Amino acid sequence: MGFYMTDTLPPEELPIDSDFDWLANVYTRHGAINHPSELHGLIIGEMTGSLKRTPGDWIELVLEHMGVDSLNSDQQAHVAEDLIAFYHKVNEAIEKDSSSFNLLLPDDDYALTERVESLTLWVRGFLEGVSIAASEKLSKLDSELEEIIRDLVEICNLDVRVEAGEAGEREFVEIYEYVRVCVLNLYAEFNTPEISGDTKNSPDTPTLH
Repeated sequence: MGFYMTDTLPPEELPIDSDFDWLANVYTRHGAINHPSELHGLIIGEMTGSLKRTPGDWIELVLEHMGVDSLNSDQQAHVAEDLIAFYHKVNEAIEKDSSSFNLLLPDDDYALTERVESLTLWVRGFLEGVSIAASEKLSKLDSELEEIIRDLVEICNLDVRVEAGEAGEREFVEIYEYVRVCVLNLYAEFNTPEISGDTKNSPDTPTLH
């Protein structure tokens, strides 16, 4: 199931100070019914399942997720182009440099409860996206990856009423990093090219030990 981005703007042209704040501003200005972190999780889930959207499909998804009929370019000039550049940037982060991949969440200026809620919504979006793009692959996971999926389901059901403080912050960071590593493991599992019978025995083919 292949959709590929074309005619996208370079990600460096995205005029934002913070990806989350910028996307949250888009959502606020459009009176969106859902959370921007959930959208990011959704597209990362789709990318994990090897689904890449065309610019038109991506904009349609954004509109559907916000619950609006069209983008308001009067309030935000070039919003469509910026959203396409954002998608390109997200795809680059996970496809070419996993070390730069992060979940799109509010920063430390937001209350811990808001960050925890955003994390649970991100995970919910991710699970939805990967189930859309890779339902057949999900049914064939090994036990270790099945456990990852179960853990993610538990995380998206976390109680967001956490007390602010050092212990809560530490636990949040640990869960965040666990989710990030889980996502990268699933991405690697679903996007590693299969080795054909002809190349398995080639002397130039690396062997996993």
